[in-house]
Amino acid sequence: MASLALKINKKLYYGWVMVFISAFSLFFSAPGQTYSISVFINVYRHEFGYSSALMSFGYMIATILSGSLLVVMGKMVDRFGQRVMMVTVGILLALTAFYNSYVMNIGMIFVGFFLLRYFGQGSMTLIPHSLVPQWFEKKRAFAISLENMGGLLATLSVPAFNYWLITTVGWEQAWRFWGIALLILFVPVAFFTVINKPEDIGLNIDNNGASSDEDKADALAKLEHESFTLKQAVHTKEFWFIGLMSIVVPMFSTGVTFHFFEMMQQRQVAESQASFIIGMIAFPAFFMPFVARILIDQLPPKYVFLITQIMIFISMAFLAWFVNGSTSAIIFILFYGTAVAIQVVTLSTIWPTYFGRKYLGSIRGAATVFMVLSTAVGPFPLGLAFDLTGSFNPAIYLMMGLTVMAMFFALSINKPVKKDNVI
Repeated sequence: MASLALKINKKLYYGWVMVFISAFSLFFSAPGQTYSISVFINVYRHEFGYSSALMSFGYMIATILSGSLLVVMGKMVDRFGQRVMMVTVGILLALTAFYNSYVMNIGMIFVGFFLLRYFGQGSMTLIPHSLVPQWFEKKRAFAISLENMGGLLATLSVPAFNYWLITTVGWEQAWRFWGIALLILFVPVAFFTVINKPEDIGLNIDNNGASSDEDKADALAKLEHESFTLKQAVHTKEFWFIGLMSIVVPMFSTGVTFHFFEMMQQRQVAESQASFIIGMIAFPAFFMPFVARILIDQLPPKYVFLITQIMIFISMAFLAWFVNGSTSAIIFILFYGTAVAIQVVTLSTIWPTYFGRKYLGSIRGAATVFMVLSTAVGPFPLGLAFDLTGSFNPAIYLMMGLTVMAMFFALSINKPVKKDNVI
């Protein structure tokens, strides 16, 4: 594998291959993502007769449990490497998809939610997000924005594709399709192509020439010096402020996506239209490689975060007060999608920039807990508000308040100084 990678590297920096594989991983995280599961949830509601609040509560508990274990996954990535863990998680997610094709009651559905969230939404995004920064420094934002295209393509296409699968062959066969696709397409590609970091094949980050033994030793020493351990990172306010800032988008996105079909029905949007509109959230992010170079690489992260929080606040207000048909729903999803796309790249860039690469798996694993827990909580207040009041707006107002809080956090972060006495 190393010899093939070095041959490829003579014509194309192998880091770009890792960007492609990471994008592939993000695409195949789809079975565990809310935009995919929401289509099945709509089926479960009609077939099993469960309420919005019950389904939301089960989803919340399953996601909280999966999020609490992501620190373990992050440490396993640091120990065994991205290649081993990407292959392992791909197999486990395939088995999870097969399991979900046999669910018959609320208990089995809840177990399915947990497995989907842990191996899909959690692990299949954590691993590639810790792989690409190992290969890039100067072009990190650009590379991460390209990597995210895999998730964007999935967001754009999978909801409508799942809807088509379910209406054509049934929800059971739809789950089995994803299990087979993971085993046949994703797992072999990850096994034969992934290399954890450039130093493993004698290269330097950003392809700055081949490394002699002395250069390699210097590079590893620099990597150690610049990298925070997880314990060092959690002793900085930046770790906590960035984590708290990052809760708003996944909370709101997951909540809206989980209830999207019901929410759009309330706003005079047909179910078939909603299955396409929900995927349009990904469209603005196709311009992120250009935005990354213009905005993210030029401004301090705190100001980029502030801009996105203001845009998110406006999006929430627009959804609550002005969405009343397919046209206004499209305007909402495109504007909100722009804010999300900018913040996702900024967030993926800031962790290696602030805390280094060596322990990135552990740090991202711990930080991902914020994201996963917020996605867990997101659907429940919206479902509860709808069941109690017949409207989703009370929960949207609550999330608008959290967005204002995140604006103040954004102005309080700076690149932390490593304290070597904390190990």
